[in-house]
Amino acid sequence: MGTTAEVRVTGVAEPAAALDRAFAALALVDDQMSLWKESDLTRLNRDGFRSVPPELLAVVRQALDVARASLGAFDPTVEPLVRATGGVGGAHRTLGDDERRALLLRVGAAKVHVDDAARTIRLEGNAALDLGGIAKGYAADLALEALRASGASDGLVDLGGSSIGVFGEALTAAVRDPEAKGGAPWASFVVRGESLSTSAPDQKPGHILDPRTGLPATGVLAATVVAATGVEADALSTAVFVLGPGEGLPLLARRGAAGFVLLRRAGRRVMLTTPGFSRRYHLVTAGDTEVQE
Repeated sequence: MGTTAEVRVTGVAEPAAALDRAFAALALVDDQMSLWKESDLTRLNRDGFRSVPPELLAVVRQALDVARASLGAFDPTVEPLVRATGGVGGAHRTLGDDERRALLLRVGAAKVHVDDAARTIRLEGNAALDLGGIAKGYAADLALEALRASGASDGLVDLGGSSIGVFGEALTAAVRDPEAKGGAPWASFVVRGESLSTSAPDQKPGHILDPRTGLPATGVLAATVVAATGVEADALSTAVFVLGPGEGLPLLARRGAAGFVLLRRAGRRVMLTTPGFSRRYHLVTAGDTEVQE
């Protein structure tokens, strides 16, 4: 899935076996949902109709649910735009208006038809799926499930720092500087028994696209979501990054999740959070970071 993976486990008699099961879960998701190699997803995109594994079916179902809830701010059919702008290993490029409008005709969750009973997915209108905004969260969920099934008392799965799941001991998560790699964190907060996901441009400015317009989302510097599952946190962090705080944070409240966005106002570092986030997650700010709930 184009990222690194770190797995930790304690309180289990055979940690090596538990780790093997967790990494096998990560490999399963990569084999099914990666766009970086031949996978069940690339075959579906190529053929337009296929019987698919239950894990892929479940992730597409979740993606379509968040697409509806976010009114298209998150949309798994964004693949044609992502690929055209170099988001799947190609050189970054800016689309002209005519090309962008033509590609937008291939985008839209209504073009995806799922048959749960037959376990098939059909794509219409030359649509194609990109699950990069949700698959890592699902992979983290499966890996955590494998650790729990092994009898672990504590477990952590960290996929590139953008999708993290934890159970048992609490995790103190740093709010990384979205403007400078290696810069001083803006804040920290504590998560226990939940998953978190962060969407930010990092070293690829403009790589998070608004599926409704085909243009880069630029309203915030980063968006972080804490939710009961990684698959939910992953998809919602992308949606909030695209929507911005005005629509994105209320979406989290409606979904039973929490989180915040980072932005600059008059040169100051500002965190806009869902109500009660500071108290619930023991938020501690650094430097001149200002928090608004």
